[in-house]
Amino acid sequence: MPRIIALLFAALLPLSAAALQKGDALPELYLTDKGELTLDAKQEIVYVPWSTENLDTQGQVQIIQYMAARPSAEKAIRPFTDKLEETAYPVELHHVTTVVNLDDVTFGASSWALSELEKNKREYPMSTMVADMEGQGLKTWGFEPKGSALIVLDADGKILFVKDGKLKKDEIDAVIKLIGEEVGKRS
Repeated sequence: MPRIIALLFAALLPLSAAALQKGDALPELYLTDKGELTLDAKQEIVYVPWSTENLDTQGQVQIIQYMAARPSAEKAIRPFTDKLEETAYPVELHHVTTVVNLDDVTFGASSWALSELEKNKREYPMSTMVADMEGQGLKTWGFEPKGSALIVLDADGKILFVKDGKLKKDEIDAVIKLIGEEVGKRS
């Protein structure tokens, strides 16, 4: 009897997004509440709707960082971003898009997190920074809350690499090498 109850309960749970897999097309994400941070002529932040359809996978290797608006999530992805900066692939051949889940923020810190995102956009104006106010990426891509994830796409927009959670050193080395191989195909 407990097994039947457990099966019925499981059937009633809402279906979450399937985990992303290497070789899959990246499910579309379209954000209208805030969205991409852009700078106007006066260097003021302007928000525009953002979609994964905007990713130029033919011209550049697309690297997507998805993270909760928490210091721990940024800290978890930092070893990868540091290594990517050290590697210094040509900026015209790879592009990093950072999508920050502002629905997954430490209690009372949403204003601070948004201002930090705006500060980072001013510091790195060529990077794409996106505010996900309702956690749509978390739901669409099936990531775990409170953390960070990394996605690398090939020229056809298919997933070459995906990891939900902190990357280990060997994973960082492998994904940096993979990005280098993809950059080589575009040079």
